[in-house]
Amino acid sequence: MKKEQMWFMIAVAVIVGAFIFMGYQMKVPYKNQLPSQQWITNTISVNGEWKAYTSSDTFVINAMISEIGKTTKEAQTLMETKILKIKEILANNEIKKENVKTNSINVYTEYDWSNSQRKLIWYRAEQSLEIEVSGEWYAEKWASIINQLADVGWININNTYFILKEKDKAVEEAREKAFENAKAKAEQLAKLWNLQLGKPTMITDNEVSNFPWPYPYLEYAKADSAMWMWWAEMNSEIVSPGQSEVTVYLQIVYEVK
Repeated sequence: MKKEQMWFMIAVAVIVGAFIFMGYQMKVPYKNQLPSQQWITNTISVNGEWKAYTSSDTFVINAMISEIGKTTKEAQTLMETKILKIKEILANNEIKKENVKTNSINVYTEYDWSNSQRKLIWYRAEQSLEIEVSGEWYAEKWASIINQLADVGWININNTYFILKEKDKAVEEAREKAFENAKAKAEQLAKLWNLQLGKPTMITDNEVSNFPWPYPYLEYAKADSAMWMWWAEMNSEIVSPGQSEVTVYLQIVYEVK
């Protein structure tokens, strides 16, 4: 065999082998897709949603205590004295220690910038508290507590809101109803397609909670708390726990035959 013919046959063999390999590579992915396609045609995906309503069980008060002094130590001492009075008030109202949390403590200088000059005038100490009012008659307690805090003097109530801490029962109820809602949709779809509904193969769960938001906002008040008393009495009548909303969203994939 001549050398030219030998190289020609080698080249033909390489080309044929390349075509065979390419054909195999194109065929394998197609086979790999068959199980997933089969899985897709044998399932139904549905969404279920349900809202459960329940009363909030906790009222949160965010308070800021602020004091000034000639020195940092003096400002802190005055603030700590006021904090002790606040804790005594809360204890008398059966607010547990674990329901009072310090969110921040700040100490900084304040200056007089008049006449284009910076003049140190005092030091300010601040501490923010988060107070949770819960238990029996908690919704009626909050106005009295705010009024008593006002008597301490120079306390800023930044915001207040309701929360639901014990929400397991409401979530369970919403989840059960959401599942029933999704199953009813799946049964209807299976019936429309003349299919038999099987068991769930995948469930995705998502929960959202919405609570009433009263938005009371109080500026600094001095020891003479006539304004505070009026505000608390007025809002104790119009701000109530109302209903808290717990929504559960489910996505369920069912087998069908």
